[in-house]
Amino acid sequence: MYINRALLLAVGVFLVFSPAMGEWIFNQGIVWHRPYQLWLLIVVAAYWNQRTRYPDEL
Repeated sequence: MYINRALLLAVGVFLVFSPAMGEWIFNQGIVWHRPYQLWLLIVVAAYWNQRTRYPDEL
């Protein structure tokens, strides 16, 4: 099974920075769009990862 290097790097970065991101998201002075910015980043990263994949690739 092939593990995509970019995905492996993203998981590693997430594990390293998850405490800081959690503090940033759940800070006392939270604004309403902060969690949506995180989801937008996840959607853009997923698109960027899948944009070069061919339809017949398994």
